[in-house]
Amino acid sequence: MTSIPALVVHQITAIKLQEVLRSRQGDPAGDQLVLALLRADTLAVYARLLAQTLATTRAAAARRGAATLYRSKLMLVMHVVDALRDVAECVGESSDAGLQQELVTALAHTQLLEHAVRALLHVAQATPAATGAAAGARASATSSATGTSDGDWTSVSQTAAVLCKTLLMCFVDNVSIASLCPRSRERDTLHDGTSKPEQLRLLEQMRPLLAAPGVQLFAGWAGLCAAMAVRQGAADGSIQQGLAPPVSQLRHGLPPKVVRPFQPPRTAEQLFIDMSGIGMACVIVLQVTVSGPCDLAIAQPPVGYDHLPHRQPQPQQLAGPSAAGSATAEGSAPASYSAVHAYGLLKEVWYGLACYGSKDLCTLCTAATVMARLLTELRPRQAAVLLPSWWQLLAQEPSMLIEGYRLARDAGELLRLQLNAPPPAAWAAGVTDAASAAAASVDWPSGTSEAQGAEAAVAAKAAASLARGRDPSYSLRCALDAGLLSTVERCLRAPQAWRQSDSASKLLYVVNCALRYSGVWPAVLARGPLQQAMSLIATLGAAARLLEANDTLLDTIALASQPGTGIVAQRSAGGYLCTYLAAMLEQVADVRALRENAQQQQQREWQQEQGRPEQQPLHQAHTDAAATDAAAAAAAPALYLNSVLERLGHKDGSVKPSTCSIAWMAAAGGLPAAGSTADRQQQLLASFAVYQWLPTLAKATEDALQGSVAAAERAARPLLQALLVGRLLVDVLWHRDCTWAEANGGAGGGGGGGARSTSLEGAWWEGVTPTMQLADGMSGIAYLFAAAAVEPLLKHCHACVQTAVLDLLQSYWTLFKHMARAATQSWAKSTARQQQQQQQQQQPPPPELVLQCLAPLPVQQLAAAHGRQDIVDYLDAVAEGVREELLIECGGAGAGGSSAEAQGPASREGGVLHASATADRLRQKWVGVVRPRYQWLLSQGQVQAGLHDLMVAEAAAAAAATATGEPSAACGGGDGSGGRSGSNSNTTSGGRQGSSSGGPVFEHKLCCNPQCCSLDSPSALIPPRSGKTCVRCRAATYCCGACQLADWRERHSSTCSGAAAATAGAAGATKAGVEKA
Repeated sequence: MTSIPALVVHQITAIKLQEVLRSRQGDPAGDQLVLALLRADTLAVYARLLAQTLATTRAAAARRGAATLYRSKLMLVMHVVDALRDVAECVGESSDAGLQQELVTALAHTQLLEHAVRALLHVAQATPAATGAAAGARASATSSATGTSDGDWTSVSQTAAVLCKTLLMCFVDNVSIASLCPRSRERDTLHDGTSKPEQLRLLEQMRPLLAAPGVQLFAGWAGLCAAMAVRQGAADGSIQQGLAPPVSQLRHGLPPKVVRPFQPPRTAEQLFIDMSGIGMACVIVLQVTVSGPCDLAIAQPPVGYDHLPHRQPQPQQLAGPSAAGSATAEGSAPASYSAVHAYGLLKEVWYGLACYGSKDLCTLCTAATVMARLLTELRPRQAAVLLPSWWQLLAQEPSMLIEGYRLARDAGELLRLQLNAPPPAAWAAGVTDAASAAAASVDWPSGTSEAQGAEAAVAAKAAASLARGRDPSYSLRCALDAGLLSTVERCLRAPQAWRQSDSASKLLYVVNCALRYSGVWPAVLARGPLQQAMSLIATLGAAARLLEANDTLLDTIALASQPGTGIVAQRSAGGYLCTYLAAMLEQVADVRALRENAQQQQQREWQQEQGRPEQQPLHQAHTDAAATDAAAAAAAPALYLNSVLERLGHKDGSVKPSTCSIAWMAAAGGLPAAGSTADRQQQLLASFAVYQWLPTLAKATEDALQGSVAAAERAARPLLQALLVGRLLVDVLWHRDCTWAEANGGAGGGGGGGARSTSLEGAWWEGVTPTMQLADGMSGIAYLFAAAAVEPLLKHCHACVQTAVLDLLQSYWTLFKHMARAATQSWAKSTARQQQQQQQQQQPPPPELVLQCLAPLPVQQLAAAHGRQDIVDYLDAVAEGVREELLIECGGAGAGGSSAEAQGPASREGGVLHASATADRLRQKWVGVVRPRYQWLLSQGQVQAGLHDLMVAEAAAAAAATATGEPSAACGGGDGSGGRSGSNSNTTSGGRQGSSSGGPVFEHKLCCNPQCCSLDSPSALIPPRSGKTCVRCRAATYCCGACQLADWRERHSSTCSGAAAATAGAAGATKAGVEKA
């Protein structure tokens, strides 16, 4: 053992060296000094000194100078760690790239890190705990005997913080967290592998040093002590979970008295800096060194999800002069933590640092990212046990989702994680029933060709998968139990974030990854907590309206199907959000269409077995070619919009659509048993989403389609989005304005004559959608499809898409008989205006020029190509009628020729009537065969009443569960779908059992302003005794006074029952006064 005077000399030398290094940082002379120190084996001298502190002290010497020797050891460790920190800072600030290689080589040769952490742990073990009220006498006696004080533990704490800072400076500078793990994926090193190959090479040299037993012990010890210190210093006490439980696996061989809170420095700010740095160092060490034994599969994996070759580090053994100090008091420990133990340690560190809230969001996000990676590398049953805790910590700090792009990506991938956990009985029955119609596969994910060609042929595989206990939706159920929907909603309700380009792009990535590309949206509507799902849908609608009023321009947009890759934004934030919302509606529509198609197929097969001919419609309007097109459309690949939403660039330079598996969406719970409560909830919530989003979608889609046509883009995305939104608009307008039987009688568009269910008194949602806005949006989309978008349809779209557009226009013109004539007139005027612009004329085109430019709509060419002669004849008749009207307006002059001039006014009026009768006759043939596209779409009154009934059942089930002390199984899906009884589900929040009067079953309501775009509150649901209520009718509730005033001016003043009663009363009083006079 080195004598005390020798230790003092070494301390003085270390102090002088620190002063010189700090004075020459960033100076070439300082670089030369550091290089000389490294090549002179200065780090080896430090390592020898630290090894000597671990040697056994003679008993006599220990008795004579125990306190002095302890303090000398502590000061020596402190000065060596400070010197190492100064060297690392000089290397980090140097422009010499070879200097870092010299440092790494010296550390590997001397094993200084291992010696430093062992010496620090040895000193920490010799430091008594701080004196307290409970253990005053014994602790004071120990401190007196050793000559130590409470300040010694503060020195240990500060030394640990300095050493952690040194680790961060040496090994992770400018390298992404994903590139550090031993089993990186291709996408994780895509950027660093090309731009920072030297840093990755140095990382591989440092990996064995971090995997050494002492460094692993230090990382776990420092992380736990820092988390305990933060928890101890937290004033609010919001984290109730205890830290550092007495479990040997988590402490990993550390003596119990060593694991105690670090002594905080004088200021709270310095405490935050030190503890945050310690926590980050712990996370980084575990990320670099720990990996699991498995590689769990996920459904529809993105590009670059494959693992690179394994790089598990092999720790180096201490050798040379330090061998004598290798046996420490900490006991033997494995080379590195196991994946399970590392996950538990990170969980404890996370909950401790979470006391800072969003102040230390970077460390929290990094820890959560490492935990998500470990979950995918555990054995299935281990992952099933630990997975719920990850979703719970995400629900505790939703802002982590928008701290960066990585955690949102991890959340979307974990939702698709495939485990062997047994499914609940209700879910198993639902998916087994859905297997008769859904595309599913035992091995996930299924290939693209399987998903396109054999949706109904894999029913037996899905049933067999469930019989063996495979549950694809386990992670989704864990997320719903933890309150995933509320987490995403709280993240999105940030109005200031939507107004900034960078943060808006991150919010869009959350929607894209967690809700759309994950493929769980149909299952969320069927299985999610009812109130959480309604609130999230309303929040998404409010965000879309906010961007509609004041949009945000984006620089780049990240791709969910190709993580780590961003493209130049081609649209604004509102355009991207509306596209994602349309794609989510498409998922529900196509998944539900699987069952409808299967039922029709079964009906045809049954009729063939019975020898009965298939039922034919009353009026056969389509030709054989049209029937062939309809069959092609039915067999078309599903999820067309989702597939073309993100084009993927492959290694060979090709660009292909992204893979969206309808098989996964069905098997995840998105296709529940027909007639079940989950099926009913999905239908109601999907219809509710349509009414919340469609007005904004209609305007954004029309603008996108018009801009795409004007710019001559070669993208199919605007056309497919317009097709989907147009189908929804036609069905919604049908529900609002007329029935198909009324259309047979010639009901025209936009009048709003259909009967509507009366709203419940004091209902939670008034269910008001601006009909004229929907009608205008559909008119614009139909006009673009019929005129300007025909050429892009022919060039860039599949035949089934072209057929679908023809069917959409046919349905629209059947429902609104005058719109084809209006479109024909608009197209003729547009053509005439273009001719005038070429001649540099600014006045409106005269009727004579319009008459010359008149022709059938260009979509007639598309109809002729597909053999739709009925549409060809109809457009000819409409154009002839418009021609006769223009001739009357022109007074028979112009393009009519001599025959037109010979005709009198009566003859021309007869021509108009004849053309109109011809068009009506052709249109009448369509009425018998045209039906709404989406049979599941309900009217607003039906949605309001249906959700009311579900909430009644949910409140009754919650009340019964509270009375019996059992968790409610009726929450979200009603038929035992997951048993969500978590505190975040808001199932019974403000709830009460429905009364016989038909009043609301819970006190939360949605804002009655149809144009509400407020995101200021934490939820779209207005809590009891909050918001603004109309004092006249007491039935309309608003989220804020601005919404109340805006709705009163726009709509409510004419519909308020209280205002009408007051007006009637005033009029009666006036009349009575006049009569009395």
